Amino acid sequence: MSNSSAFVSHGIAHAQRALSAVAAMTNAHLNPSTLKRTLAQRARAELARLEIIIRRLLTLMALGLVLPPVSIRASSVHPSSTARIETKASGRLTGLSPRLMGPDMDRDGLSAAARSCGPVQAAPILARLAALQELLAAPEAHARRLARKLERQRKAGDPAPMALPMTRTHRLPPELGAIATALPELLRDAFKSWESSG
Repeated sequence: MSNSSAFVSHGIAHAQRALSAVAAMTNAHLNPSTLKRTLAQRARAELARLEIIIRRLLTLMALGLVLPPVSIRASSVHPSSTARIETKASGRLTGLSPRLMGPDMDRDGLSAAARSCGPVQAAPILARLAALQELLAAPEAHARRLARKLERQRKAGDPAPMALPMTRTHRLPPELGAIATALPELLRDAFKSWESSG
């Protein structure tokens, strides 16, 4: 196992622990319909940080994969429909901007007045949690899809994605904070061959 893959495995294990902590904090196993506002805010903030870390770990995993050539099959399916399916499956994991998966404060679908007091809907938070747990249940499959997308971007002449340093890593468990801090530099190194390859 290479140093990079060992780092990714270690990071995924810590991310899974952090997701389990969010699940326990929100009583996700009870599938609550609402959460206290302060608890929902804390859960959203934790998930936002974990989304960044998980996406960066999967990107690092994707960059370490050696993909077999894509076999071209005769098919009646139009290429654009295949691209749409691919985008749906992995589009939320592409790119490395510090904010990902869209804004999280309006996912409840509540009005500004409703957001200002009282409990909030738990469903959007629990859905984000479940989506991240699903990603980490089969990271290799998601990394392969992401690797294909990155390869298409590289061949199209797009610039290499950038990973900015993460803020507020002190709010993470110490080990996960160290992983989050190391990821931008590891990704910079992994992307060094972007322009010179292929």
